[in-house]
Amino acid sequence: MLRHALTCVLAVGIALTTAPSQSDERLESGDGFMAVDEAEAQLGQLLFYDRVLSGTYRVSCATCHNHDRASSNGFAAPLAGDDLAVGGLPVYDALKPSAKHAPTLFNLGYSEFDVLFFDGRIERMKDGTIASPAGDDLPAGLRDPLAAQSLFPAITADELVGSADSDIRDAAQRGHTAIWEALLARLRDLPEYEKPFRAAFPDLKSMDDVRIHHVGNAIGTFVANEWRADQSPYDRWLTGDVDALTLSQKRGKALFDGKAQCASCHSGRFQTDHDFHNSASPPWRFDQPLDDTDFHRDRSDVTGHAIDRHRRRTMSLRNITATAPYGFAGSHQDLWAFIEHHIAPAEQMREWLAERGEGNAALAIAMEILSSHDMPAVQLTVSEIDDLLAFLESLTDERSLSGRLGKPSEVPSNLALD
Repeated sequence: MLRHALTCVLAVGIALTTAPSQSDERLESGDGFMAVDEAEAQLGQLLFYDRVLSGTYRVSCATCHNHDRASSNGFAAPLAGDDLAVGGLPVYDALKPSAKHAPTLFNLGYSEFDVLFFDGRIERMKDGTIASPAGDDLPAGLRDPLAAQSLFPAITADELVGSADSDIRDAAQRGHTAIWEALLARLRDLPEYEKPFRAAFPDLKSMDDVRIHHVGNAIGTFVANEWRADQSPYDRWLTGDVDALTLSQKRGKALFDGKAQCASCHSGRFQTDHDFHNSASPPWRFDQPLDDTDFHRDRSDVTGHAIDRHRRRTMSLRNITATAPYGFAGSHQDLWAFIEHHIAPAEQMREWLAERGEGNAALAIAMEILSSHDMPAVQLTVSEIDDLLAFLESLTDERSLSGRLGKPSEVPSNLALD
């Protein structure tokens, strides 16, 4: 018998709520998914891949969320001494966002997704307003939290702004709005964008009329449409096809909902309670000073409460078996190994850290994580874990892995594509 503390927090990413816009060209999606305007999604595709939205012209949204890697970047937490480099620079200095494990973007156009980011710093409130780090400076006209979320990597220092000198970094000294205005100035200097912007938003007379909410809405629409994943065997089973799941998958589903207690956090159609938990998942960096400035954010960054340290949003498990590595920091390449980590978190965390060098800054962080994790303890046999993995495989929608529009052949800036 294996002692198994299984919350099954297998990956972390962005969560959002979506709602249809008022365009007459919207396609009826139904069943809780936002309706999508094709022209707006096509514009969002270009913006998603265009490095013109980064301070250094070196990264884009697709650097971290790429079609070649099923909307993630495939990066794992490094071993001590790993020689990650881009152009001779450590990858976390050259391309900071691509060096961290990025979450996948599946089903972010579904209506229940009201909370975004690991720490939930974007959230649709009960009165319909959107809470964000921008506060009252959040631009008017943003359709939903997904549109709002799309704007924040562009104003974040270790994401699209970058550390090199640029007009965007200069604008950052003046706040969020200044960065967004500087990005708009770049877009307005690219006449090739006028046609797709006016196709997506017919009320625009010229690029001078483009505002930052148009950018956020377009990227949000693209993400919502591109990685919709609701045609898995599990989805067919939900609609009444009793043969869509194998016997092993059905046993795994029963374990998921019952004995293994996965559904205590990974509940509902898309396996998330949209709440925040400390899953005892290993941290990211192991060569930083103890102030942990380069560790991933957690819920305490939003609430200011010490009890929320290391608590992060429960992620959906859709396509989980096809989107390694696992854990919020990409700590495990193998899904079985990640589940083994939850069998005995303290022992497994110490072994994992030992592989990366004792005495590093992450050790104190790891011990703090273990002192406050909230995972239930259960016992599963090896065959039961096999069944659980079989059920997780039933959550894979093969068509969704490569998206709908895919990677564009080029973008209006003519910059390289990720």
